[in-house]
Amino acid sequence: MRDIIMKVASEKIQIYGLRKFTMDEIASELKISKKTIYKYFKNKDDIIVEYFKEIIETDKNDTLESAKKDCPLVEKLNSIVYSYHKYKLPVNVLDEAYKFYNDEWKKIQQLRDFKLNLIEITIKEGMKEGFLRSDIQPHMITLMLEGISNTFLDYKFLSKNDMTMKDAMNDVMTILLYGILK
Repeated sequence: MRDIIMKVASEKIQIYGLRKFTMDEIASELKISKKTIYKYFKNKDDIIVEYFKEIIETDKNDTLESAKKDCPLVEKLNSIVYSYHKYKLPVNVLDEAYKFYNDEWKKIQQLRDFKLNLIEITIKEGMKEGFLRSDIQPHMITLMLEGISNTFLDYKFLSKNDMTMKDAMNDVMTILLYGILK
């Protein structure tokens, strides 16, 4: 039942955001009482903590599995950037976490830092194997990706340019790996 409650809660979070979804909506959709929800979760904040915990754990596990794969460099980098996580995490929800849920935001930042570190390691391996130029500083690439990811966390930028986070990252990876020259 806990997983079922979390699945519905994640759908409500994706629609209404972290602060506007309600326990009543979850109970109504599942045709259970709120009392049943409280058997599994102390309160709404407990659901939010679990939402981020499951996203981060599944994303990190998928990222680690992707990094272990024996595949071409571009595929490995893409799988680190576009790893799977259990629930969708829309940019507006990230923005809300940044503004109102500091502990969850810190966990998201730690995941981002973990992924950036893994990208830097993968780039260094690509350089050793001769797939990438050796005259570029791997840390510079991760610094650029970090700055760009901060820009993309601002949902206003994405909305203004009619882009999804995935579209934006696709463009960044294409530019990073293939450059802008014809």
